[in-house]
Amino acid sequence: MENQEKNGGNTAIKNDKGAAAKEDIGQKYDQALKSKQIDRADSIDILYYVGCTASYDINVKEVGINTINILNALGLKFGILGKEEKCCGSVLLRIGDYEFERLSEYNIRLFNSLNVKMLVTSCAGCFRTIKEDYKKMGKLNMEVLHTCELLARLLKENKLELKHEVPLKVTYHDPCHMGRHSNVFHTPREVLRAIPGIEFVEMDRIYEFSRCCGAGGGLKAGFSDIQNLMAQERVRDAERTGAQRLVSTCPFCYQGLQIGINAIQSKVKMTDLTELVALSMGIEATS
Repeated sequence: MENQEKNGGNTAIKNDKGAAAKEDIGQKYDQALKSKQIDRADSIDILYYVGCTASYDINVKEVGINTINILNALGLKFGILGKEEKCCGSVLLRIGDYEFERLSEYNIRLFNSLNVKMLVTSCAGCFRTIKEDYKKMGKLNMEVLHTCELLARLLKENKLELKHEVPLKVTYHDPCHMGRHSNVFHTPREVLRAIPGIEFVEMDRIYEFSRCCGAGGGLKAGFSDIQNLMAQERVRDAERTGAQRLVSTCPFCYQGLQIGINAIQSKVKMTDLTELVALSMGIEATS
């Protein structure tokens, strides 16, 4: 009984710490949002489209915080829509909901009204939907990039300096929307390899043969048990490489693969690419 009480007490302490950490992340996120909320009178070059998952899932908000911190540190003129941001409609489209048409047309009008040069998103699903699927609904008057593409471009232009070592062994998971759907395979790997101290190793199934995490397309919502098993298999792929971190460029994958990590109690830590970039830039990353 004494041991049970002791263990129960430790669990309570851990839960309290976890709750405090999440509250801290939530506060940081709110502060970041307020600091970059678009004022229509302001002149900005880049719209950072945060996406639903990084906006509302407390466990994934660090993606938004780290991205905003990186863009701030680079001195880029950017803003976010904050409460005016609506869902890109990716899942609605994948499950065949006609609401996608109304939502996408609204977003196209809103984005074009901002007169920005570029829309950047950290989410693979948002990236594919806005860049590829919106073409069928209307014309966007801006370039659409995933965060990793912007970072890779700035590296080539010597406008991004990654000087701090990040001594970690990592492997990379190709999100379906980034990889198979959009043919963006090499860019995130280029950014990873540019980070000093990183030991990058590949899983057996990569590129167009990458194993899906199961979180997208409405699968997790409709068949959570299947998604859980899919995520577990992908985490085991990562474990076989000996990597400490499983890196991706998609909040959906982050969310989905974390389920697999928790299910098998893996020691692999789920990480978004932006966290490693922030660390190498000397920014205190949120994780």
